[in-house]
Order: sequence, then C-alpha cells, then structure tokens
Amino acid sequence: MIPQELIDDLKQIGHPYEIIDDGSRIFIIFKEYPLPLNIYNIERTDLMIFTTPLYPNAGFDMFWVNEPLRLKDGRIPKNGEAVENYMGRMWRRFSYHPYQEKPWDPSNDSVIRFMAYVDQRLGKGD
Repeated sequence: MIPQELIDDLKQIGHPYEIIDDGSRIFIIFKEYPLPLNIYNIERTDLMIFTTPLYPNAGFDMFWVNEPLRLKDGRIPKNGEAVENYMGRMWRRFSYHPYQEKPWDPSNDSVIRFMAYVDQRLGKGD
C-alpha cells in the first residue's frame, strides 16, 4: 500500500511521476527528469528512487537513471558504474548515500528533501 504522505509529498515536487508498488518496495519513476545543462550527454532522463510502505519511517538512499547517461566527455559519473535491472529495464545506479553521516529522520527528511539532494549531486557532474 502506498502511504498517502508519500503521494502528498510527491505532488509538492511538481514533476510527473509513476508509482509502482511491488509489495515490499515502492518504486517512483520521474519521467523525463531534467538534467543540469552542459554536464551530461543527454538533457533528460527517467530517474528512479524507491522506498517501502513504511515511508516516512523508511527513506531513500540511492537513485537510478537511464543506463546510457554519461558525462559530456563520455566518462561514467563517479559512483555511477553499476547497472541494474528493475522492472525489465537497465538503470545506472548512483551510489551516493546522503544518510551515512546523519541517519534518515522521518520528522525532518522526506522525498522532497531527498530529491533536492539528488539535484545537488547531479549538478556536481563528477
């Protein structure tokens, strides 16, 4: 079951998304997510994150993009080497862990804050 709080938070982000509930995970796919200009080989990508039905007590950790995404010069972005299959698609995993220093706090953290982190990481272009 998809928590109403998650749906409410996603609406605040204001970007088109699809939710897929497989029972133990809730996948969120932001369609044609805009990337920072002049950093990557493409301007938009589908971007996937996932949590569990325990959201907001269960948070987010990594994010995934379309597998062909590379930096402008052709290199694979730092911590983006892994490619994984979800829902019949290949996704490039960005293995950044924002909650290593300070654990996820459901009273303070949300999908909104996590997506701000994703934007910040994508903007580094490393």
